[in-house]
Amino acid sequence: MFGLMRVKKCGMSGEEKEFRRLNYCGTCKTIGSLYGQKSRLLLNHDTVFLAEILSALSGENVSEWQKSYRSFNCLNLPKDELPKALQFAATTNIILTEFKLDDHISDENKRRHKFARNAFSKEFQTAANLLNEWNFPLGEIKEVLSSQNSREGKCKSLEDLAFPTAQTTAVFFREGVKRIGKHTSEKTAFALGFEFGKLVYLLDAFEDYEKDFHKKRFNAFRAFFGLKESKLSSEIKRKISLILHECERKTIAEINELPISENQKTLFISRLSQNLHRKLQTNLPVLKTPKVCALKPRQTFAQRWQNATEKARSLARQYRWQMPLVFLFIFVFALVAPAQSREAKSARECFDLSFNLMFLGAIFGSVLAFPKSLRVENPEELLTKKGRRKKAAQAAANGDNEESGWCDWCECCCCDCEDCCCECDSCDCGSCCDGCDCGDCCSCDC
Repeated sequence: MFGLMRVKKCGMSGEEKEFRRLNYCGTCKTIGSLYGQKSRLLLNHDTVFLAEILSALSGENVSEWQKSYRSFNCLNLPKDELPKALQFAATTNIILTEFKLDDHISDENKRRHKFARNAFSKEFQTAANLLNEWNFPLGEIKEVLSSQNSREGKCKSLEDLAFPTAQTTAVFFREGVKRIGKHTSEKTAFALGFEFGKLVYLLDAFEDYEKDFHKKRFNAFRAFFGLKESKLSSEIKRKISLILHECERKTIAEINELPISENQKTLFISRLSQNLHRKLQTNLPVLKTPKVCALKPRQTFAQRWQNATEKARSLARQYRWQMPLVFLFIFVFALVAPAQSREAKSARECFDLSFNLMFLGAIFGSVLAFPKSLRVENPEELLTKKGRRKKAAQAAANGDNEESGWCDWCECCCCDCEDCCCECDSCDCGSCCDGCDCGDCCSCDC
């Protein structure tokens, strides 16, 4: 589940925006509390959708969640008792990422996927242990997912190919509802998860068709329709579009069966339909979309100045002797980051948002500075092929056999070239061995 339920907040009421933000930030911060800060990089929108479903079903008043959830400061993590809906969504996010990485490793055996798998191995094990404590049928899920390869070998139908993903999603939805104590909604949640998972699997096959073709990976639509071309024809796209819209129709039907408010149903349906039509690049009418996101004209500097002044005046009014300083701070923040400042309802929230921006800016600056520091530690003679050969010749003339740490024949500086069986004199290693005929022995995934 990766990205089908992204949100555009224009047209949403303040209460709706708050519900979405608290579930999004809440899932992210809960991941940080349970599995560490680096695990927050794994957050995806479709798991947040599960959190929203569970929060809506539980009837929780999200505005009463602890202050750390409501804080705009991303590094302010919750420490007290965590809402069950967010605990389950966060754990689901982690374990589904593990399944996704395992699938990539099985299909491509790329080093970057193995690296990520090892980097988060502790977090994956922690998530698995927590699910076992909740009596989650993790063994059943792994067994279902392991049947994917055999299904791809037979390819009886699209439903059969999508079954492992659909069944896995359905079980997570059902167990999430069970976790929050809403047992009467288990069947509905299971059906919703099944249709949603099926839609995600087939949409992923549609979006990755050309990539799968060039990398010679299995693709559900290529196998089902017996396609030989690298691009989908208009006729095949039309057939796939009909299949996906039928999945959409069934998913919407299950959303309408949920015992939640009509307004929440409308928001979920609208989001699903808009994102699907955007991915399919169709202009079909969207079901139940009373609110339309209109493109706003780009603001002039004078308008931004005026808006920043009004924002600062409204938020600094409650302060007395500190008012000039507070006004100045809010004004500068609103002028520099108008989009972020719109959601702030107090000077404190402006400070939290600015802290996030400063933190991200520091990270970005560190990344930009990295190549420079690398060049200082590894001068030009080590960073270019010509320079390395020159240094090797000088070392040989001086009788110095000391290893430099870089291989003399290859520019794959991110891999251990001593273990690489591809002596790259005949290829352009700047493209990491993609241009040479070395079979499958060279996997320099840099």
